[in-house]
Order: sequence, then C-alpha cells, then structure tokens
Amino acid sequence: MPRLSLSFALLLAFALPAFAQSPDKAKDDAEAIKKQKAAAAENLKTVKITKPTLVETDGLLVYAEMTEEKLKPIAEAAQKALDRGLKDLKYGEKDRRWSGKLTVYVLADRTKEYTAFVKLVEQRSGKLDADEMQTHTLKGQPHVAVTAAPGAKTADADLKAEAMAAVVAVLVDQKAGASVPTWIHTGMGKAISYRAESSGRLLEAHRTKVKGVITKAKAGTFKASDIWGDTKPKDAETLTVSLAEYLLYGASAEALEKFLGGFRATDERQEPNVSTALEAAGWKADDLDAAWKKWVLGIK
Repeated sequence: MPRLSLSFALLLAFALPAFAQSPDKAKDDAEAIKKQKAAAAENLKTVKITKPTLVETDGLLVYAEMTEEKLKPIAEAAQKALDRGLKDLKYGEKDRRWSGKLTVYVLADRTKEYTAFVKLVEQRSGKLDADEMQTHTLKGQPHVAVTAAPGAKTADADLKAEAMAAVVAVLVDQKAGASVPTWIHTGMGKAISYRAESSGRLLEAHRTKVKGVITKAKAGTFKASDIWGDTKPKDAETLTVSLAEYLLYGASAEALEKFLGGFRATDERQEPNVSTALEAAGWKADDLDAAWKKWVLGIK
C-alpha cells in the first residue's frame, strides 16, 4: 500500500469534517435528532405555534412561525456562528456534550411567543428584564430561543444577530462547564458573531468605535472591572465586546480555558464568580485591564 506524503496527509486531515462521526455516533445522533424534533413540536404547541417552519443545518434545528424564505438566512447565519464558535473557543471532540443538533427557536413576537416560551416551556418565574432578547439551556434537550424588541424596525436583522449570539452563548457555557455571567455571553456572542459575518463590516465598525473610546478616554476613566461591576461605564456594550475579544484572541488559549473553568463550582469554589475565574487563570484585575487596553491599541 503506498505511503501518503506528509503534505497530502495534512490536506486530507483538514478536508475532513471537524467532528468526523463513527457509525455508532451517527446512529446516536439520528435518534437524538428524532427526539429533539418531537420535543420541539411539543414546545411550540405549548406557545400556540402549531405549524412552524423548520430549517435544518449541519448542526442546528431552527424553528419559527415565518416563511422559509425569511427563516433560512437566520438559520444560515446561526450555523456560521456555531462553526466559528467551535473554532474560536478551541473545541475538541471531548468538548461536545450533546448528541444530535442544537434547537433554535426564533420567536419574533416577544409578548405572545417568547415570553410564553420562557414561562411555560422553561418554567422560569418572575418578570423578564426589559432588554432580554435571548435565552438558552443545556439541560434536557439543549436549545436557544431568541426574539426581537416590540415594534423593532429591523426585526429580521435583530433576530439574526440574536440567534448568532445565542448559539455562541450556549457554546461558552458548555466549554466552561457552568453558566457564566451575562456580560461574557454578550461579549463573546457578539465578538464571535462579528467574525462569522462574511462582509467584515460589523467587525470593522466595532474596531473603529472601541479604539476611539479607549484612545479618547482619560486615564482611569474606566477599568475592565467596571464591566462586571455594579457601575457600568459609558459605551458599556462596546467595551464588553472588546474585553471578550481580548479573552478570546489576545490572551492564551490555556488562560482562557482556565478562566472559563473558574466558574465551575468545586469543593474549594462553592460560589464561583469573576474573582475565582481570574484567580484560576492567574490574572489580577488591574493587570488584565492594562493587557486588554494595550492589545486594543496595537490592533492594526
């Protein structure tokens, strides 16, 4: 049998899917997808959506009460975010914890669909935050659900952006092995989504804005710790995304993994928080602040 050259072997390796399946894994996934579709149908009936549209991608089951023509671009964008999230969060085979596909519910009507879904399907009590536009869980049948602001003039674009960010958020929690703070979901969700968006327009606009904010700010105006603290700085969302970018692309992969792992509860970490995550990564808040700002200003 002829031997493969090193270059050809490498080409073959990169040409294979990122998560090549064994026959047993493929069978397990097929069975899981069947159950996921049945569960989705029941969940949608609960919120009075009886004839949903389904767009299925390589890794997602995307449902909505809208035409396939409108839903397909949202599903394709969410799949791009999934692919980019797996890459940028340094996923390996051992990191994948669900069989089948991730279910994405696109619930355009926030009051009738999304709020009902959160209350009846997720059985979450209490009043929703006014700015909540997405939710996710890894329990039971893993899913994300997204919505748009009532009366939004850019609802389709908003739903696409939320779906992309929500898919990344569930990947972040899975990688961490815990539910991480909302600012990390927001920051990493948008940072990775900007890179998954093919035109590069959103990423370029973000880079320009954050560089301007940090360049023009007076020394001591804000610190990284303000992002997870009680007092939010001006341009908080832009800075949150930027700090998440540094964690993803500026810090080492080992430090990022330790940081996310620092949110897992252990005997030593009964109530994990940002402080325990920083400690796990070997970071001090002020040092992280300085490294982040230096990294931003060094981006060409």
